[in-house]
Amino acid sequence: MQIFLDVCKEEHIFVAKKMNRSKIKVVLEDDKLLERFGETLIKEITNDDEPTEKVARQLLNLCLRDEHADDFFIAICGWSVDSLLNKLEI
Repeated sequence: MQIFLDVCKEEHIFVAKKMNRSKIKVVLEDDKLLERFGETLIKEITNDDEPTEKVARQLLNLCLRDEHADDFFIAICGWSVDSLLNKLEI
């Protein structure tokens, strides 16, 4: 099973959890489930009440830990981390 890191919001502790690969495979095979998953993801991102700087910190820390994190950003917004950083003009 694939492992991912989950951030405990209160304590900023990284905890390994196992993703349900069998459910992921089911969703990948069904366009309606894919659409529902995408809608759910966007809804949860929009409704998240975490401060944006906390979200940004967690995501950028992920980039430092995982060389494939860039794939996540490209999938979510179509931009690589470097491209997003360049938009900050720093």
